Amino acid sequence: MSWNTLSNEERLHLWRQLRINIRGLPINIQLEKIAEFCSTMPKGRRTLDYYTPTDWPTPWEILFHGEFCKSSVSLIIFYTIAILNNKEQNIELWIVKDNDGDYLLPVVDNQFILNYEAGKVSKHSDVCDYFIVMQKFSKDQIKTIT
Repeated sequence: MSWNTLSNEERLHLWRQLRINIRGLPINIQLEKIAEFCSTMPKGRRTLDYYTPTDWPTPWEILFHGEFCKSSVSLIIFYTIAILNNKEQNIELWIVKDNDGDYLLPVVDNQFILNYEAGKVSKHSDVCDYFIVMQKFSKDQIKTIT
């Protein structure tokens, strides 16, 4: 699937269908399905300032406008998990720095990292030596949409 050739409405519909299809599944399966779904999104040049969470777009805005970068895809992942598991999961967004630069990564329960390896749910203990955490944003610091 090429996200860039889909209409705005088709991108939003696909994301809605994902949420419907995985609602009620165990969290580990949800994370795997979300990682797989978002791995096909293009990751171009940076589309947001990751140091100002009050200015971050909503997932609907990202998908509607097709403004994909590594950090905006991480935001979509974050919000997908937050919508599905409103209070159950401790979810954060971390700004990390590695050889690819600085970007956001969603972290669940301080042990699972998404969007670091395409299509995978990485264990923190397996990948933590490959990047430096610059800043952490808790759910309370990020614009609420639920």
